[in-house]
Amino acid sequence: MKPLRLLCLLAALLLPLAACGGGGRGGPEEVTLTLDWYPNADHAGVYLARERGYFREAGLRVRIRQPSDPASVLQLVAAGRSEFGISYENEVLNAAARDIPVLSVMAIMQHPLNSIIALEKSGIDSPKDLAGKKVGYAGQSFGTAAIDTVLRKAGKDPSSVEKINVGYDLRPALTSGRVDAVVDAYWNIEAVELAQEGFETTVIRLNEVGVPNYNELVVATGKAYARENPEAVRRFVRALVRGHEYALRHPRAARDALLEANPELDPETVEKTLELTVPLFRDPGEAVGYQDPEEWRRYVRWAVENRVLPRPVEVEEVMTNRYLPEEG
Repeated sequence: MKPLRLLCLLAALLLPLAACGGGGRGGPEEVTLTLDWYPNADHAGVYLARERGYFREAGLRVRIRQPSDPASVLQLVAAGRSEFGISYENEVLNAAARDIPVLSVMAIMQHPLNSIIALEKSGIDSPKDLAGKKVGYAGQSFGTAAIDTVLRKAGKDPSSVEKINVGYDLRPALTSGRVDAVVDAYWNIEAVELAQEGFETTVIRLNEVGVPNYNELVVATGKAYARENPEAVRRFVRALVRGHEYALRHPRAARDALLEANPELDPETVEKTLELTVPLFRDPGEAVGYQDPEEWRRYVRWAVENRVLPRPVEVEEVMTNRYLPEEG
């Protein structure tokens, strides 16, 4: 066979192989990241990673989508319908307790954002003032457990509070007077939005009044996906870390990327929420994305004691820092 014909034959054989698969030399690997909610200040690092080209440099084409049901994010991840999802430490642990195979690979928020918020006119200035009041929660066991913990820490009987399941209608329940305070609301988001609407509030941060510290937002992937695609997970996590690090250095760029992703957001509200949120991307003394195993263990103990978790969970089975950059 002549050399030219041989080269043509080899090219014909190799071309279909190059076109197969989403990654490698054939082009960027396509993955999906499902958010926990609509795009907001908590996701600034995600959109910066896309806008700055960090995902592309990592050989990834990332599709970012909002969930139709925030409660379904981890199910999508475990089923392989979304390679990555933003969720909550508490949800990851509950998934593990129900044998849903997910793995937290990075913390976005290393401290709680969840808080108790009351209107100033309610007269609630501290946890002890909750006694005798109506407190709304989003319907999950975490909210009621947090209220009980805060009250016990303040020396009050948890039964002195009427707990009302208001679902996701936290702000309307509060501003309409249906409840005197709400838990499960974020002090960096809902408190700012209430202020923008003209409501003066009192904010009680949970980790300052008895609830153990935990990672509010984490990035999760399916255990099967992580096992079969460790390098893709590592590249994805490192691109996300770069996005969050850039947000810390350039908060104005974070604002622009977020408004581009969600033009319906109010620019003034975005500005204020980012001022509160971006500094939280790195805990002093820790790397961006780091998850403290001992803090997770303390949270598991509290969650089991307060029936937020049905059973203990081995932390090392549900979270890891192995995909972070070397300095992490």
